[in-house]
Amino acid sequence: MIKIKELLFTKKFLSKKEDGFGLVDAILSLTLLAGIITYGFYFSSLRLSTLYSANLIRSINKEIERDLERLKVDFWSTYYNEDNKKYIITNNECDDFSQKIITLPSINEMVKSWRPGPDRSKVFTGKNVLITREIQISSPIENEVLNNSIASIDYTVNWGYKNEHWISIDIVPEAHSWCEQKI
Repeated sequence: MIKIKELLFTKKFLSKKEDGFGLVDAILSLTLLAGIITYGFYFSSLRLSTLYSANLIRSINKEIERDLERLKVDFWSTYYNEDNKKYIITNNECDDFSQKIITLPSINEMVKSWRPGPDRSKVFTGKNVLITREIQISSPIENEVLNNSIASIDYTVNWGYKNEHWISIDIVPEAHSWCEQKI
């Protein structure tokens, strides 16, 4: 009976010793696990950062598109006559339309800056984006064949440490076929 107890005890003891992890195996396993978890966090945060940048760029483009649509509606309604249901524009206004651009309802100043809020997009929480619209009016050349005024609308966007020129748009009356070309 003693031999059976000794045999069972030694067999249990030997099986624990043979089946268990050693210190080196445990350290190696923990190191590999820590490395995998670290890379997992790194790549998931990199993915989230990329998604945030893409959503931010899309939201900025939508905000600028809204502003341009507002300007376009104001500009189209400037020469529209409700009584005749058509656009009425004189040749003098075609030659120099700079005063009409300045007096549009959407343009109360030549440089306008605004911070879109979270009501426009969830990306704009924290007031971290500043959009600036600058309108410049110039004359291309002193030539009677060409129009004497061109308006350029420049948008710049500041977010974080970035200050980027986003888009420039040139506007002339001929672009909307209001004025006939003098050739």
